[in-house]
Amino acid sequence: MKKMFIKLFPILLCITILSFMPISPLSAAADTTTPSATPATAGATSTNSTTIAATAAASSKHAYIPGKTRIVLALLNTIDSKSAHTGDIINFKTLDNVKINGVIVIPAGTITNGKITKAVSAGSFGKGGKLEFSVTSIKTLNDIDVPLSCNASYVGTKQIQSSSGISAVGSAMQNLFSGGNNVQCLTGMSIDSIVTTDTDLNVSISDLSSTMQTFKEHDVNITL
Repeated sequence: MKKMFIKLFPILLCITILSFMPISPLSAAADTTTPSATPATAGATSTNSTTIAATAAASSKHAYIPGKTRIVLALLNTIDSKSAHTGDIINFKTLDNVKINGVIVIPAGTITNGKITKAVSAGSFGKGGKLEFSVTSIKTLNDIDVPLSCNASYVGTKQIQSSSGISAVGSAMQNLFSGGNNVQCLTGMSIDSIVTTDTDLNVSISDLSSTMQTFKEHDVNITL
């Protein structure tokens, strides 16, 4: 019995010593939770999310024609104060493409109507003729009315006839009763029009090209 105790004593001593030792951190249970993002990583993620959101918001924003955009129009038919009447409809076409982000929204050659607001024929006593007309809107490819400010006014100059071979008194009387000039606005005459306010085209910027292309496809296209 004594001999057995002597053999077991070292083992019991080791067990006793180990029971009083603290558990090492390395022997602790492994932490299975996912570490949180470092500040740098979190910041990068936040920046990327903000950029994506901003890009999405920008692409979903509606395209528009800004107010004060200048659009040049050309007259399609000659008008004369001698034969014109107040209320007559006159025709114009655009000379240039109107583009947004490189996409044509109003093609060159787009037709729009104007109206004669005043037509007065030349009269006696050197009274010149008068023509006034306006254009109030033009349509985009997707049929949006764009409001325009375009008002023109022209007055004929006094007509002075030659007094060759006529006495001074006769010349004075002739000029007194002679008529003024009528106003003629010839085909092709160009005038400026201004978009009066920002005009929403009811289509997002991202869909602008495909939408306008859809409307352009309605054109008659003949290939010879």
